[in-house]
Amino acid sequence: MTVPAVAGAPERTILVNPAPPPAAPSDTASPPPSVPVTPVHTGTEIKPVETITVTTTPAADIGGLQDFIYWRPDAAGTGVEPIYVILSSPYGETNAKGKYSGRDYNSDKAGGPIQDLDWKTATIDREGVDKVKLHTGRFGESPENVVMIDRLEKILKGELQPTDTDKRFYTHEVRELERYRALGIADGTVPENDYEVWNNTHTATLEDYKLSSDETLLYTPEALNSQN
Repeated sequence: MTVPAVAGAPERTILVNPAPPPAAPSDTASPPPSVPVTPVHTGTEIKPVETITVTTTPAADIGGLQDFIYWRPDAAGTGVEPIYVILSSPYGETNAKGKYSGRDYNSDKAGGPIQDLDWKTATIDREGVDKVKLHTGRFGESPENVVMIDRLEKILKGELQPTDTDKRFYTHEVRELERYRALGIADGTVPENDYEVWNNTHTATLEDYKLSSDETLLYTPEALNSQN
């Protein structure tokens, strides 16, 4: 609509329902310079990341992580608070990894160096079985050891022929006892750092006989099922 001129104000046109404005007159000057489609980068070279590493938590394997800060909601529920967590192993400090067992252990606290032993040539006798019972007894009675020792007793009586598993169990426990004694640990006693001592001597004994840490090498299926 057009408002007529009044004193002090010229005639004005007011758009009540806006309409497209009239087209601007064409520019008779030189055309503007073209804008490049891709801007020219004059800075440092940008190298794309070939492989993106994504860490998802919680993680099953923390590798050599020794400590971390865990953030959790605070008691008031109004924010978060940091918790400093230090990770430790019940097996103590280690300095070697078994070639055959793949287990970490401390070779300086294993009761002597690794030896080249052969379980296949073992002969199960009364003295050896008594050593097995003496050594395993320090850990308390366990169902799987009970089954294996019962098998050894039957072998002594001629009621059972020894299997490879029997020979491996027998030689392992006798050798592990020797390592405990070499560390000065009295028969029938449990040292204060029992997990550490057991891990070091157990791993070293596996290495003596070139065995992996697969428990089926030392225990029959019946013995392993007795744990359930």
